[in-house]
Amino acid sequence: MYRLLVLSIICIAPKAAVAGCAPNLTSLLTCTMSSGQKVLDVCTDGSYVLYRFGKTGQTPEIELLDAVRTVNYTPWAGVSSSIWESVSFNNGDYTYEAYSSTRRNTDAPDVAGGVEVSQSGKNIASLQCDAGSVETNIDALFGQREDAGLCYDYPTFRWKECQ
Repeated sequence: MYRLLVLSIICIAPKAAVAGCAPNLTSLLTCTMSSGQKVLDVCTDGSYVLYRFGKTGQTPEIELLDAVRTVNYTPWAGVSSSIWESVSFNNGDYTYEAYSSTRRNTDAPDVAGGVEVSQSGKNIASLQCDAGSVETNIDALFGQREDAGLCYDYPTFRWKECQ
């Protein structure tokens, strides 16, 4: 019953124009692309994650929904000069990997983001967010996955059931 209610709430909101997450959802990643002509939104209600992409102010060209427990979330590994995280959505043979990257150790952090699109494991498109448009909170998925009973194993870089 709860799952049907959540799906109903999330699925009703995406019918609106692409322009940020609905008030009942938390934004994980949002940005514009193509000089503001396109919008990327990744949102969550704590149980599900929603990916939306399309022309600014219009019905999304693509919407994908996955559970927090099953969505492919890659947290920052704790090394490198950038904090890099991603969340991937599968749609048949296609994978849409939305990511954000923040340079560390700078006076003014450089935040970037985008989407890597692959078909059957082969990269077919790289879409970059417009400079200055990236708002990221992808790391909120870490706590949500832990709340869902998953733990991240840093030595293997994999999520597993908590023990």
